[in-house]
Amino acid sequence: MLSQIDIPIRLNQIRAAKLEQEKFDLQKTYDKFKCDTNYIGLLGEMVFNEFLKTKAYDFKWFEFTKQGWDDPDFIINNKTVDLKTTFSDSMWIQQEKFDVYIYAQINKAEDVLSIKGWLTKDNIRKAKEKHQCNIVRRDGRVDYVFKQHHMRDVNLIFR
Repeated sequence: MLSQIDIPIRLNQIRAAKLEQEKFDLQKTYDKFKCDTNYIGLLGEMVFNEFLKTKAYDFKWFEFTKQGWDDPDFIINNKTVDLKTTFSDSMWIQQEKFDVYIYAQINKAEDVLSIKGWLTKDNIRKAKEKHQCNIVRRDGRVDYVFKQHHMRDVNLIFR
């Protein structure tokens, strides 16, 4: 079984993520997916950013409220990183364009963010070619779905 890193979530982080998501939604010109829990992506980034501040990584967080989706969520040790935060037991990716994808899960009580695994852009590409991930097609969009057992152990990240 792969290890995971559990990071506590504070109530003020949830409140801040919800407020920031509301601001972001006002400036969007396109909704790729609308639901009441859209803030969890931002919440994951906020909590992970605080966690990274306690580590010896050279990193930058790209603030969430931005136009477009060309920037990664983070650059950590010179690698572009996309944090995929979900309530789901899987990481969903449409197109791999960053160096590293980190799977983070928020528990239903919303008090713990668990970093459960990660994949490189190359890992994802190879898994897609070999049909080693699930594929979900809906509304003209394709998602590639990875379970934790497909991923690399979090203890090996950024080495």
